[in-house]
Amino acid sequence: MKKLLFLCLAFIVSSLSAQADLSGIIINEETREPLAFVNITINHNTKTGVITDIDGMFTIKQNEKINTITCSYLGFESKTLQISGHNYLRISLSPKEDQLEEVILSAKNPAHAIIEKVIAKREENNPNNIKSFQYTSYNKTIFDFVATDKETDSVMNSVFKGGHLTVMESVTQKKFIAPNLSEETVIGNKVSGFKNPYFATLATDMQPFSFYDENIKLLEIPFLNPISNGALKKYEFRLTETLYKGEDKIHLISFKPIPNKNFEGLKGVLYINTNNYALQNVIAEPANGLKMDLKIQQQYQFLENKYWFPEQLNYELQVHTVSEDGDILKVNGKSYINEVDFNSEIKKKEFSALSVKIEEQAAKRDSLFWTQYRVDPLRNKEAITYQVMDSLGEKYKFDRILSYMEKLPQGRIPVKFIDIDLTKTFIYNQFEGYRLGTGLYTNEKLFKDTSLGGFFGYGLQDNRWKYGLEAKHIINRENEFFIKTSYQNNVKEIGSYGLPISNQIFGGLRDFMASKMDHLQQYKIETGFRIFKYLKVNVSGQQDKISPLGNYGFETPVFIPNDYQHTAASVRLRYAFREKLIQTPHQNVSLGTSYPVFTLNYTKGFDNILEGELDYQKIEFRVEQDFFLRNFGETSYRLQAGYINKVLPNGLMFTGEGSYDPDILFLIENTFQTQTPYEFLSQEYVDLFLSHNFGSLLFKKGDFNPEIIIHHNFGWGNLDDHTLNFKTKKNIYLEAGLQLGRLVKINYFNMGYFSINAGAFYRYGAYHLDSFDDNFTFKIGLGFSFN
Repeated sequence: MKKLLFLCLAFIVSSLSAQADLSGIIINEETREPLAFVNITINHNTKTGVITDIDGMFTIKQNEKINTITCSYLGFESKTLQISGHNYLRISLSPKEDQLEEVILSAKNPAHAIIEKVIAKREENNPNNIKSFQYTSYNKTIFDFVATDKETDSVMNSVFKGGHLTVMESVTQKKFIAPNLSEETVIGNKVSGFKNPYFATLATDMQPFSFYDENIKLLEIPFLNPISNGALKKYEFRLTETLYKGEDKIHLISFKPIPNKNFEGLKGVLYINTNNYALQNVIAEPANGLKMDLKIQQQYQFLENKYWFPEQLNYELQVHTVSEDGDILKVNGKSYINEVDFNSEIKKKEFSALSVKIEEQAAKRDSLFWTQYRVDPLRNKEAITYQVMDSLGEKYKFDRILSYMEKLPQGRIPVKFIDIDLTKTFIYNQFEGYRLGTGLYTNEKLFKDTSLGGFFGYGLQDNRWKYGLEAKHIINRENEFFIKTSYQNNVKEIGSYGLPISNQIFGGLRDFMASKMDHLQQYKIETGFRIFKYLKVNVSGQQDKISPLGNYGFETPVFIPNDYQHTAASVRLRYAFREKLIQTPHQNVSLGTSYPVFTLNYTKGFDNILEGELDYQKIEFRVEQDFFLRNFGETSYRLQAGYINKVLPNGLMFTGEGSYDPDILFLIENTFQTQTPYEFLSQEYVDLFLSHNFGSLLFKKGDFNPEIIIHHNFGWGNLDDHTLNFKTKKNIYLEAGLQLGRLVKINYFNMGYFSINAGAFYRYGAYHLDSFDDNFTFKIGLGFSFN
């Protein structure tokens, strides 16, 4: 009986031993970093094997005895290992010293037939074309400083106690309805050194959700997708290996731009599964390199026997510092997608205006929460990072820096419970000269939803004091619902009572040219809110006492007094389809949209109400857009028009579209470059500003890759009162320009380039000036790019 018991026990133990899984990790022998998507063949049988995941991990089910495994990876030496009783392996592969040899294409490249099938199935396999889905993702981003000399490395280890520079984690839940409804909610976020790190989820936006769009945007640069239509004429493909997984094959195809093809291209490897010819894995990076090195990796899984869906997303960003030792700042971000659901009913009314929301408790999650969502436990080096950086963050007030980062885009700097308004602090124009003053407003540290404050300033050239008071209360932060009342004693440029020329918070360089002003005493009340997801509404009422200052250069109608009372109500509508809004603790931040943005402004003036003297109606309309055309570049346009039903004081009319000033040579977008600011006066007008940026498609030689940009601007205007001495654009105003961007590039800490642009514009047509030279103007501009 005992012998039988021992025999049974021995059989069970041997069975368990035989069926134990073989797992491990494969790393780069030189960098010691994991290698994603390494092919592992079992017992020299090319039809059996596995592929490592994004973390370089693998698991092999031992359905049969494993004697050997062979690891192969593009650009690395293959390695075969004998398996003898080990259940966990740590394998290192050595990079090949020689580069891939030039591919000699036969009459029929076998990779082309495969790529053609992938392109044909691209829309079908694109996860963004699935009717609806929702999922949960765990995201982790690690920042490291890699020192190349021992002394610096020793100092860094001493400061950070052997930890990373920074660790960022977030957990998000996303829901989606095709084709464009998307909302991601951050339910947990954590950044070493910070208590309220709302920016943690933004670190995952370095790459697209999938690799199926016509263009893959990396660092705001659109790269032509190697599986887009027409890619076979742009890219060189090479079938490097074919793997087997059950009844399916996995084709490994390397790709890179065909030599002497001038376009923004990628290079890397596609793992194509013959099951519907879908992408199973992707490795890609810019072919020509950027100032920063960026590589992305994506892994897909086949779900519900129907959909190929992203499972793991990874990116690696390297910034070579400007130190002589060649130190590197390295950023590695990973996203793990799970709990994917295609079947639950998602209703459109569930979506808010926000693309990314942050739960109020997201930064306060406890260890049980993170244990639940982390893909693997926190590593020792990561735990050290939290301990060290949290201590440093407390000591050096890192969250104060975060507060500055949030406020600066609003033009403000927080100092305890007061915000300093920079837009009221740094003011210059040709009427006032320099204005000395500032604006001070209470912030959320004093009153959570209410701000009280004002501004004051003195113009050194016009010798006038300006001042104002304001009270604002936020009713609903998510829908941007507020009410505000204000008073100001100020000056205001003529022609600027409607839609602003610039969308920038500081008004742009055009404000420097303002030389014709009205003195303004104004009482105003306004409210604003967002409805229907993409529509923003502002309603206001105001009572003004307006006094023209100096000679406009226009003749004023005799029936209009120099000083006048102006009472008006306005409604402004702004519609931006698919605008991406990110929620931060105290505001919503727009990341823009690739679709047209429409703005409509209606103003009604009243007489005999609150002492108003002008009964009129004024309508302004604007549509603007920037969009990318594959293999052609980026087009920008702004079409705007205005109408007033009667002649008004000159300050309320339309003027100021020009930006020519011999003392200010900067190119100012959406203005006429060859037209002086107040050259024309209009009661009704239509303007079109059109430009196209070819990028470096037309010319590129080594590192010299200037952007070639063409401009063409059109304008028309009219005024009913023909007895006055003024100019109108009753004929079409025309100008054209040629601009060279990135003409001079200045390295910015090896992260990108500040660039100097130059352009020439020519005025022609009905308003061509007598002297040929007077029709030309030269403009310069500044920019920033990663390439």
